[in-house]
Amino acid sequence: GLALLQAPEPSGLALPAANTQQPAANTPGGARAAVVDLCGLGRMPMAEQTHAGLVKPTGDEDAPDTAVATGGLHALPAPVGEQPLAQARARMLAALRQGDARARVAALLLDRPAADEPAAQLSWARSVLDLALSGGDPAALTWAVEACGPQADPAACRLSLIRTRLQLEPDNGYHWAALADEDPTASDAAWQGLLQARRWLERPQALVLASQAALPADLPGYLRLGLGTEVRARAASLPSPGEGFVLERCQQSQPGRREQCDALAALMQSSDALQTLTEAASVAQAAGWPAERLDQLRREFQDLAHAPPAWQADPGQPLACASVDAWQRHLTQLAQVGELATLRAHRARQP
Repeated sequence: GLALLQAPEPSGLALPAANTQQPAANTPGGARAAVVDLCGLGRMPMAEQTHAGLVKPTGDEDAPDTAVATGGLHALPAPVGEQPLAQARARMLAALRQGDARARVAALLLDRPAADEPAAQLSWARSVLDLALSGGDPAALTWAVEACGPQADPAACRLSLIRTRLQLEPDNGYHWAALADEDPTASDAAWQGLLQARRWLERPQALVLASQAALPADLPGYLRLGLGTEVRARAASLPSPGEGFVLERCQQSQPGRREQCDALAALMQSSDALQTLTEAASVAQAAGWPAERLDQLRREFQDLAHAPPAWQADPGQPLACASVDAWQRHLTQLAQVGELATLRAHRARQP
């Protein structure tokens, strides 16, 4: 479970004063010291092993982004790490609970009971579903699939959420693909819906955006960044419906099918989610895209997926204000144009 997200609500943050002077070569305990720059707090001397715990291993492109997650802020001494992080987390959850339907479902997702508490899990799931189904928000309805597990009929629960999404956004191909994968008897209707779709919206960053919007303005930047990476990890753990139906249809030999799938591949290529590019490439191949165009699409996915985070201004000081400022710019762009367009724009700015 996410018991770590269940800290008591504080009245505010009490942080120790930073030492803005250059540290001595050694900490009092005899270990070599390094300077750790914590945005909103200052430059602080800490043991080299603490600094090393904040920095992603060099040359390891596939290492998880731990600079401000469990391998990062939690590597700091508790008075500047775990303790203020728990307080900030509680303030975030309290603000989310006072927000709109999306915010309140987000609060529930970030405060899920432990797996060994079945009664609490069932109550939690009912709250998530009630809020999502009554709130009229497609993102919250997508997240709420996680609450279908404890239900008596999980498949019927998932289908109800998808059909509600379709009522809200009948022109969103993502919902039609989800319908077909969940209910094979609806495959023909879903295919027609896909052919009439005008957009492909998955909103993969909506949980991060909702949680960051709930943070108080006076929160030190390094904690803002730390909570952002925590929530990114939580968002990545949410169930993701398959899109195999589209590829299956596009591999069938039918009159006009190549033209239909060419249009669908282009629609998916213009989606707001990076991961959709992999499915777009498979559909494009079935549609007969030329090898050069296919390679370009696959290469773009690899380049974007393995690029350093857009907010990593200084890999040696991942919690400094330069990274926090870049993170805030990243969030602004995510809210305006979505994940994929944001990543493409960042890549275009690189030398």
